[in-house]
Amino acid sequence: MLKNLRKRLGQSTDELHEQALCDRYAAMGLEPISGVPRRASVRIGGEVQGLQVVPRAGSPSLEVTVSDGTGRAVGVFTGRRRIGGIDPGRTVLFEGVGRQERGRLLLVNPAYTLLP
Repeated sequence: MLKNLRKRLGQSTDELHEQALCDRYAAMGLEPISGVPRRASVRIGGEVQGLQVVPRAGSPSLEVTVSDGTGRAVGVFTGRRRIGGIDPGRTVLFEGVGRQERGRLLLVNPAYTLLP
């Protein structure tokens, strides 16, 4: 315990936050974002880091970037500009098929659950 405390005292606030996220999602039994397989059904959780509306195929799409402390993933909701309850700092669970696009893990129209 003392060794762990000493280790954490030397960490920055961002590092402590990332470690807390890692611990939270590991305790929920979710796979770390950094280790999810591509082109397979995945179930990940993360804290919303950013929201962006971008055009895709002529219609708006909401991109929700989440982080679990090990990596980031982007949930893309086609035809949406906003989803009630999904705001920066909120914790969400995404379920869908992950794919790699421009160096990012992407889930298109994932099922989502807002977590407390």
